[in-house]
Amino acid sequence: MSSDFPTEPLLFFNSAEARTVDALAAQIIPSEADSPGAHEAGVVFYIDRALAGFMRDLRPLYRRGLQTLSDLSNKSFGAEFSALSDEQQRQLVETLDARAKADPDDFAGQFFRIIGEHTVQGFFGDPAYGGNRDVVGWKLVGFPGAQWGYTAEQMQPGVDARRIPISTVADLYARIRKVSS
Repeated sequence: MSSDFPTEPLLFFNSAEARTVDALAAQIIPSEADSPGAHEAGVVFYIDRALAGFMRDLRPLYRRGLQTLSDLSNKSFGAEFSALSDEQQRQLVETLDARAKADPDDFAGQFFRIIGEHTVQGFFGDPAYGGNRDVVGWKLVGFPGAQWGYTAEQMQPGVDARRIPISTVADLYARIRKVSS
């Protein structure tokens, strides 16, 4: 991750927390050769905005969860999670996943499950909410995004939805403004 991270203002996280969430999300949905992951999709900005807004009740959980992850990372490898090697991060993620499966009352494991859900939301949600930059999540699964409707041909079984132009909520609002002008 570049030293100039974050690239835009944060509403809830401080810079260190944002780097940790970004690194953890990148382990949950990693980048591949021709497939951007959670980092490129800006998932951390979705989570940051959600915690500043509609998920504000989860702020204490995130603060505690990030501190727990920091403690575990420092105890295991002597450094913050975001500073670990990719392999060390993967090892900790595997540990957290195993803890979540083994004990539903394990806080660290359950925090990992929650941040995993939020990572998926930020990767596949509408970009208006801060994540899914360049609609990378939608492109990955062939989802055409926000549409006013579909043609009869587009509704047929077996249609390749990747051929339908992708539209975001912002695109739909832009069309409304253009028509009403």
